Amino acid sequence: MTPPRVVDLVKPEVRGLVAYRAEEPRSGLVKLDANESPFSLPERIRDELLRVMEEVSVNRYPDPTAGRLRSVLAAEHGVVPGQLVLGNGSDELIQLLLLAVGEVGATVLAPVPTFSMYALIARGQGLRFEGVRLGPRFEPDVPVIIEAIERTHPRVVFLATPNNPTGGVFSEAEILKILAAAPGLVVVDEAYGPYAGRTMLPHLVDQERLIILRTLSKIGLAGLRIGYVVTHSSLVAELEKVRLPFNVNAFSQAAAVVLLFHREWIDANVSEVIRERARMAKRLTAIPGVEVYPSQANFILFRTPHPGNEVFEGLFAEGVLVRNLGSVPDLLNCLRVTVGTEEENERFLAALTKVMQQYEGCEVRGGMKKAEVR
Repeated sequence: MTPPRVVDLVKPEVRGLVAYRAEEPRSGLVKLDANESPFSLPERIRDELLRVMEEVSVNRYPDPTAGRLRSVLAAEHGVVPGQLVLGNGSDELIQLLLLAVGEVGATVLAPVPTFSMYALIARGQGLRFEGVRLGPRFEPDVPVIIEAIERTHPRVVFLATPNNPTGGVFSEAEILKILAAAPGLVVVDEAYGPYAGRTMLPHLVDQERLIILRTLSKIGLAGLRIGYVVTHSSLVAELEKVRLPFNVNAFSQAAAVVLLFHREWIDANVSEVIRERARMAKRLTAIPGVEVYPSQANFILFRTPHPGNEVFEGLFAEGVLVRNLGSVPDLLNCLRVTVGTEEENERFLAALTKVMQQYEGCEVRGGMKKAEVR
């Protein structure tokens, strides 16, 4: 009997997936593709961080409960440490939540387009993912979402607000309506919440099935890979049963505690991004043919009248890296640009203006401009 190939031993659900692809760091580019904060640590904070790193016992396992960091985060959000679960980025926590409550064949629901890891992790665990399309301008369509909930009875509903990659938000009232209709957990992913100035945290008091998902990655600490869930302590106790031990390393725990005590630096950077976001959106809107979608995150989604792949390559040739989203349903010719420093944003705007000007005078065929540019 011929033994099976290794690939044949992989679950069909996994074989049918496409791996999440992150761009490898490349020197010399204006990197505006990953929704990171563009601000490096000031020297005074960096020196303090280095002193703390020297004290980490690399030969010992990290604190398995990340007790000190949990306490700092709990105090920041006005909850008790027993309401938090920490993870290696919010990705791990999405996986952990679905592992804990998602029986095989159960439905996971989210408005789409949205963060791709919801569907990828759900399908990899043998769950059914139900995507509910957002409105024509990527605004929430709550009646359609509620209809889908009543039809599919999802075990988990993910609501990213602000949403990635569209930048739109759900209002507090809309989330509460969805909570009332949902039979299972409702995960409000507030990864970009600091840029919107809103949170559902106060509703944890009377909403037992509400889960808040947050991360430090979008506010300047992406290299630490720390995400966290805030929810009722009863659910935390169950999640801890399936959380892998020592999942947050000692260096990240120590560094996060130091950096969170410099909240004034973090908040100042968030405010600067919000100012630049408004300026960029106004400038983008002024470029003929560019359609800009409203964003309350640290990025802007825009659509061009020209092939998105070509615009992406044109920007790359000018030394600017953005996210090309053309392969995502409903996002044909769409690109997402992270809000960077003022200098980086000017580089991007100049590059996009130059690329778009290259199409002027091109012949239009079949409603699309020719692939060739001047």
